[in-house]
Amino acid sequence: MLTGQSRSSDSADHSASQTSSRSSEKSGPTILAIDTASTSLSTAVLINGEVKGELYEDMERGQAENLMGFIARSLETAKVSFDDIDGIAVTVGPGAFTGMRIGLATARALGLARKIPVVGVSSLEAVAYGVSERDQQGRNILVALDSKRNEIFAQAFDGKKRPLSTPECVAPRQALMMAPPGDTLLAGDATPRLLTAAAHAPDAFYDCTAPGLPRAGNVARIAAERWEDGSNLAPVPMYLRAPDARRIEDQGPRKK
Repeated sequence: MLTGQSRSSDSADHSASQTSSRSSEKSGPTILAIDTASTSLSTAVLINGEVKGELYEDMERGQAENLMGFIARSLETAKVSFDDIDGIAVTVGPGAFTGMRIGLATARALGLARKIPVVGVSSLEAVAYGVSERDQQGRNILVALDSKRNEIFAQAFDGKKRPLSTPECVAPRQALMMAPPGDTLLAGDATPRLLTAAAHAPDAFYDCTAPGLPRAGNVARIAAERWEDGSNLAPVPMYLRAPDARRIEDQGPRKK
């Protein structure tokens, strides 16, 4: 009898230990992240705060054809199935109109299929998040992304990577004025244009080693940090300038 009780107790303790272990293994949401808002394609999976299966490739064309393959490879590398995903994070721009639509449409479709949340993350914030502490050293950050036109997409962030301004589409010299006084790090693929404009600026502007375009891993980390309080952006495009192809009714009266 005593032996039986001991076994029962051991079994219960082992079961409780397994339950405790399983609960401790789950820390935060498991997020699939997608970025197609610029001239690249990136996917990643965040599990227990750790980025796994992150893929990145410069890709100005072909994002629509390659995105699902990237997602499948990220899930496989992370050793999870789509059924394990709690939510999807996707960049909403600013960026290329076609790229934004590809990522958002895919994220929405996948979210609808699994009935899981789809949240948006700013491309500018994703680039700022990629600045290392060694580079930043408490300095402000000015992110500048190439709009493929004369203007750039820009936003300033403080030493803790919190926004100091709203995202804007402005000329390089105007972008420099968005940064507060003092030393400022420049990040993003339009950094060379800002460095040229800053040649005679009164404040010091420095280049950094952060990736010039968003990485899906950082998109996932931002989304996870805001998951509980619901402060992620809505999954809708962030348009800072009018599209190149105007609607017919916006083009004025038709010639007879």
